[in-house]
Amino acid sequence: MPIKIFYGSDRIAARKAAERVLGTDYEVIEAEELSVADLESIFRGTTIFDMGAERKILLKDLSSNKECFEKLPEYADTTALVALLEGKLSKVLASVKAIFACKEIEAKEFTLREELTRDKYENNAPFNSAFAGRGAEAIRKLNLIKDRTAAPVIIGTMGSQVVKYLDKPKGQKAMKIIAKADMMTKSSNIDMWLPVEWALLEIAQLK
Repeated sequence: MPIKIFYGSDRIAARKAAERVLGTDYEVIEAEELSVADLESIFRGTTIFDMGAERKILLKDLSSNKECFEKLPEYADTTALVALLEGKLSKVLASVKAIFACKEIEAKEFTLREELTRDKYENNAPFNSAFAGRGAEAIRKLNLIKDRTAAPVIIGTMGSQVVKYLDKPKGQKAMKIIAKADMMTKSSNIDMWLPVEWALLEIAQLK
């Protein structure tokens, strides 16, 4: 069964979601002091509650133990019911990307309402600056949010924003630039942020 990850700034909501999956009589394991050698017994061992029962585990903050966290996809074939409870995970980190890409791992994010409002505003900011002709400012605002988001998310945000301007030639041109940047992020081996930066600078030069 898939390993489930519940993460984000709304720790209470994430914990409740994990408990709905696990039910009762689950084991709680703090990941801080774990070693890689411990993972075998955690994911392929037997329950301490009932030797014949399905093992149910709440594994807390494995991402704080980088060496163990990166090994998670290797144990995705576990027969235990495992839920990870995490804080915010940076989706730009290679280790997080690899884990989220694993088909046997399911991840769900829980974000505090005030952070959702802030994130929406900050994600919109690079495009707004670029469309106003302020390319350097757009890049500065993009750099401020790179560590908590991903390039495809910003491309999607830009696409949603430009819809408001499609009745104008500048808006139509901007949409074509965004569409091209989107294709570049999907088909190129280069850093995915480069097409985003290129799009912002191109949009900033539109008349």
